[in-house]
Amino acid sequence: MVEWKVLLLFVLHLSLCQSAKYQRTVKYNDEILIRCPTSVKGIKEFLQRDDIDVWRITPDGLADIRINKNLIQGTDIVTKQCTAVADVEALVQQFENMTASVKLHGQAQQEWHEEYHRYDEIYTWYRDLAEQCGDRCQFIPSIGKSFEDRDQPAFHVGDPVVGKIYFQCQIHAREWISGATCMYIADSLTNNPDGSERISNILQNVEIIFVPLVNPDGYEYSWNGDRLWRKNRQVNSGSSCRGVDLNRNYNDHWNQGGSSSNPCNDKYHGASAASEPETQHTQNYFRDNGPILGAIDWHSFSQLILRPYGWTNQDSPDEAQLKEIGDEMSAKIFDVFGKTYTSQKVIDLYPTSGIASDWFYGEDATSTNGAYRAAGYTLELRDTGEYAFLLPPEEA
Repeated sequence: MVEWKVLLLFVLHLSLCQSAKYQRTVKYNDEILIRCPTSVKGIKEFLQRDDIDVWRITPDGLADIRINKNLIQGTDIVTKQCTAVADVEALVQQFENMTASVKLHGQAQQEWHEEYHRYDEIYTWYRDLAEQCGDRCQFIPSIGKSFEDRDQPAFHVGDPVVGKIYFQCQIHAREWISGATCMYIADSLTNNPDGSERISNILQNVEIIFVPLVNPDGYEYSWNGDRLWRKNRQVNSGSSCRGVDLNRNYNDHWNQGGSSSNPCNDKYHGASAASEPETQHTQNYFRDNGPILGAIDWHSFSQLILRPYGWTNQDSPDEAQLKEIGDEMSAKIFDVFGKTYTSQKVIDLYPTSGIASDWFYGEDATSTNGAYRAAGYTLELRDTGEYAFLLPPEEA
């Protein structure tokens, strides 16, 4: 009897820990993840549907798609060509159990980077990091307010003798590893316990700018509402569906493919180019800090290093150099971590428009960037599908 009592108390404690950490209200009981070949007839039209959620398309021609089970019957492509991969609710519960158990084993003082953190915690962490760092760092409390009136902070480290590099993170709410990775990079640059000469040399010559919370409203909602939410939290006129995909909203070839005019679609591009406050603020901050030599928009998942363009098959004017940089990044990642990252143009994966990395490199940003075309990249982090958007934080 005593053993059963202890077990029941343990289970109760686990559930309380989870409920304290995660307060999501959306369940995915009727949803599954399926995998489909992208070479079959009709798949391109199927992938444009508003009632599915495409998680990734692989370079070797497979698509992972989240879909309601009730939509499968009568859809020949799914019934004949696709295979079920996972139950979505089970995947999310597995993630919550895995990450909530960190608190359960008496490891509340564990390393910061072994957990995911809420908006307020991340904001405070960057502020404190700048204070600890001293003159080499600067914390900008707000580059602007989000739709729901949250601050979008910025963090600077280094000296722009040679130039500036711009990183932005957490543009898609559910891609938590994006923000976690940027924190890890910022921490590694400012806290250099081994006295790495390479890091010291970088910071003596280059200023690195972080905008760590591009989409604070969507990120918070992915904690307390829908863990798989992607967009911001804009209220769309004439629709009950909320949110705009910020990475289809930038003022570069907006609405020229790979986005949707339907507010209920996860890739809804908004009412107009740069219609969203979060987009406007990041564009303005990029301009205000020019000239910027290179920029990365951090995402997950699929392990990809993507260069311009997404809106056309035409090579960019700097295709050879951009490819060389992307290929070298891929090689370095493999040398250090043993992970394969594919370097390619965005359009070679799928068409997109109005994306941040094309904007960094494109005409609008270049016009106020001292005539420099910033080398713009989208970097899709780990993994290649086992955990997808529900990656353990230690993978940062």
